[in-house]
Amino acid sequence: MRSFIGFSALFILLPLSNSLVQSAPQKMKAAEKAHSHAPGEAPVKGKVVKGKVAKKETPLDALWRKSDAAFHAGNYPLAIGFHRKIVALDPGEVESYSVAAWLLWSLGKPDEALQFIQKGLKANPKNPEMWDAAGQHYNLQKRAFDAEIAFGKAIGFTPKGKVDMMLRRRFAHAAQDAGHLAKSIGIWRALARDFPKNDVNKNNLARVQKAAQPSGDNARSAAFPQIGLKFRC
Repeated sequence: MRSFIGFSALFILLPLSNSLVQSAPQKMKAAEKAHSHAPGEAPVKGKVVKGKVAKKETPLDALWRKSDAAFHAGNYPLAIGFHRKIVALDPGEVESYSVAAWLLWSLGKPDEALQFIQKGLKANPKNPEMWDAAGQHYNLQKRAFDAEIAFGKAIGFTPKGKVDMMLRRRFAHAAQDAGHLAKSIGIWRALARDFPKNDVNKNNLARVQKAAQPSGDNARSAAFPQIGLKFRC
């Protein structure tokens, strides 16, 4: 994974609308991991750095460095342009699809962002990380049904026994947001069974079970929480 922009930098550089502050936390966390090159001097072949000879910067590395520099300069369109070049050079760069889509969304271009995610899925149809990234982006755009499908695909393409707990939680939340409470309960129940010492899973299971009980408007509100208003575990 590539280390990208700092968490606080996003609050400084992105438009600080309520919708952004409320719905971006997970995306910000993902964006932090997206670049491997911090801004600065590019490696030069033969240059000694702390007793070691630096490797020659590859074309892909150079594009990542330039996209990072463009981001820090506040030039999102230029950064997106570099990400387009990155995926053209290596269609398997999942992080690039995710970051570019997030930047497009932040510029008020949600349809273009979705198109970029779709491009990534077409290029990586069996890559669980791409499906996970797609699910998180669909969540960002409050497309609960699409997110549920994407997270399910991510789990399906992950080797058995290797599925990350957080991915399973995202799947459970997406199922709830889509109104599939029985499915969400099943996922939380499995998580509580597989991680018996984890109270977060148990608490979420109890919460969704309570939401599934027919007790009027309060249950309906709990069953369909507003996506993105706060970080959810």
